[in-house]
Amino acid sequence: MFVCSGNTCRSPMAEGFMNRFLEESPWGGGFAACSSGTMASRGLPASEMAVKTMKEHGIDISRHRSSPAGIWIPPEDTLFFCMTRRQKMELQNIFSGRSSRIFLLGEAADSVLEPEEVPDPFGASLDNYRKIALILLGMVKDLQRSLEKDLRFSA
Repeated sequence: MFVCSGNTCRSPMAEGFMNRFLEESPWGGGFAACSSGTMASRGLPASEMAVKTMKEHGIDISRHRSSPAGIWIPPEDTLFFCMTRRQKMELQNIFSGRSSRIFLLGEAADSVLEPEEVPDPFGASLDNYRKIALILLGMVKDLQRSLEKDLRFSA
């Protein structure tokens, strides 16, 4: 599960990238990415700029609807990937027994060249969304490789 604040920009974009990678991966069967927001309202669409940006990557997130973190209890084996340290702390409060499964995306992805936190593009220009999408693409690709490696060793 990818987590940001409003669940209308960063986390739906990360979810879209990961689900595409899972579809293309021989290890992706049985897995699906989802997203939520620590301050999200329920049922809002992805931001127009996020939809446009992801369309440029061949991914349609137009049917995404926001979901507040904690509104439903995800399976015990769910991994959480947060965009900021604050969101990680908020999620640790919501899911207090799952701290070992809650990560900062930048740390979990081992993205040496990228920032550990992913800035919020909400209300910014299309170019800003494109920059954030490229950061997320790199992080999610790194994360997917890392998870695949773990799956291979545990299989």
